[in-house]
Amino acid sequence: MNKRIINVTFLLVLLITLAFFINNAKIQNNNYFTINTHIKKIILVNKDFNLYLKNSFKYNNFDLIQKKISIINKEFSELQSNTILLSADNLDIQQSLQKLEKNIQIKIKLLNRVKSYRAIINSSFILVQRFKDLGIHDQLNSFYTTVMTLDKNPELNLQNEHLKIKNLLKIYSSKNEVLFLKHSKTIISYQQKLISINEVLHKTPLEDKLDNFYSLYNNFSQSILHKAYLAIIILFLLLFLSLIFYLIYDYKLSRARKETIRFKKTVEDSDNIIIITDEKLKIKYINAAFTKITGYTFKEVQGKNPKFLSSGNQDYKFYNKLNKTIFAGKKWNGEFINRSKNGKLSYERATISPVFDEKQNIIEFIAIKLDITKETLAQEQLIKKEQMLLQQSKMAALGEMLQNISHQWRQPLSLISTASTGLLVKKELNMNTTTEEDIKVLNTINDATQYLSQTINDFRDFFQPHKEKIQFNIKDVYVKTFNIIRSKFQSLDITIIEDIQDISLTNLDNELIQVLMNLLNNAKDALEKETNLKKYIFVTIFKRDENIIISIKDNAGGIPQEIIKKVFEPYFTTKHKSQGTGIGLYMCQEIISKHMDGTLKVANSTFNYKGSQYTGAEFIISISLV
Repeated sequence: MNKRIINVTFLLVLLITLAFFINNAKIQNNNYFTINTHIKKIILVNKDFNLYLKNSFKYNNFDLIQKKISIINKEFSELQSNTILLSADNLDIQQSLQKLEKNIQIKIKLLNRVKSYRAIINSSFILVQRFKDLGIHDQLNSFYTTVMTLDKNPELNLQNEHLKIKNLLKIYSSKNEVLFLKHSKTIISYQQKLISINEVLHKTPLEDKLDNFYSLYNNFSQSILHKAYLAIIILFLLLFLSLIFYLIYDYKLSRARKETIRFKKTVEDSDNIIIITDEKLKIKYINAAFTKITGYTFKEVQGKNPKFLSSGNQDYKFYNKLNKTIFAGKKWNGEFINRSKNGKLSYERATISPVFDEKQNIIEFIAIKLDITKETLAQEQLIKKEQMLLQQSKMAALGEMLQNISHQWRQPLSLISTASTGLLVKKELNMNTTTEEDIKVLNTINDATQYLSQTINDFRDFFQPHKEKIQFNIKDVYVKTFNIIRSKFQSLDITIIEDIQDISLTNLDNELIQVLMNLLNNAKDALEKETNLKKYIFVTIFKRDENIIISIKDNAGGIPQEIIKKVFEPYFTTKHKSQGTGIGLYMCQEIISKHMDGTLKVANSTFNYKGSQYTGAEFIISISLV
């Protein structure tokens, strides 16, 4: 019996050791190719960087460069997190990796600086061209040529050009010429900075550091692989000799023990919390994940009921229902709100299953729990953020309404004040007035009062939002919307072209009013910036298939392509902070997509109207009618 135990033990040792070395060799081999792949990708991206830096004066695809910066960061992060590299007992490799990181960060920092400088140069190029077109002295044309062809004159002395600009600024004093020279100076200054950056990069070539690291790791990996393969061969021979002396049942026993060890290791190393209790719910096993997440060791929890972890946020009914389920022999699924040893709340998604003996009696319970604290807290933060944005949107709408009320009430209140004051003065001075005069004054006051009353009704409807979808006419909603904001358009020379079909739908009318107000006000704000232009806003509402389409477009020139994709992002705005919060279009899209089951899109549109061609932003709402 003892001999069999010794033989089995020896066999297991050989098997485990062999498996370890085989797995180690496989890992080393795979890791060699993995690291080789990462380094090659970094080398390729670095070549692209060098090409970009060489041609940075012409190359303006900053998004592509940023994407490649992300790639090189990702690939190097994979290198840094490589477990074999981290565990490698080789000082040269670790030092080489640190130097490589330093050089990569230097290069990325300089690349970002190049991008920034190029953006400034590009902007100044446009302005130099604009001021040149607006008119500069003929003698400045040659200097314009010099500035616009800097990339074709590498031998040009930029310092001398700086001095030349300084002297020219003393000679030419018109606004266009001064701005032309100042932006030319900006271009030359940042071109000098680009040249300096390239000189720095040439002094610290990244390729050398990559080659050095690759060489060191290659030698290290090959050495480990050779040792692993040699050990595998020796162990394989020993195992082959040992198998001759083992009986079949001993071999089966060794396999059973291997399965037991593998299962135990799987349970122990699991990222999920695993708790095993006896039939009285007294803890008799926990895995490492339990200690890691809760902070309690096995000695501290042995023999206790897992309920001691409760945070108090779940009442007696919760635990009573749980116990009834598991003691009835059924599996329970749910979520716990527990408290760890350090007092922090933790959220866990759990499954508790009873274990039976051969007589179907419960002998223990196994609980498997997944820590979902981060996900839960992240969801709570997201909800808070959405609530905050909604509140900000409501406050912005309130301000908009109060401003509109002020505009619409100013004239009728003035009429009431003027009429009543005039009548009062005549009465105090005992001036005789005719009945017709009194009736005329009273009618004036009554008409103004009725107008104020109607205005209050319009605004009251808006301030009684409801979440229940009702049937309404789209044309009525548009008229009500425009009545609310009409006062803002009265003083502006903006023509509104309406093509609205009479369509009924069932949805949220007040929410749609808020969206239409925002889009119309945005179009108005864009047109206010334009001069020497016949200003139009086109409102088109029609039915297409089973959808209602609402198009609002202007002729203000459109939205710049570099920001058009960002207009629906929260807090993004091109307006002054006193004019906008940056949440209007974000909330419009949230309302249309999440509450009205529709879509809101924007694009720049070029169109003809009355024989003239215009360009402007077009917002298109699509809402299903079914």
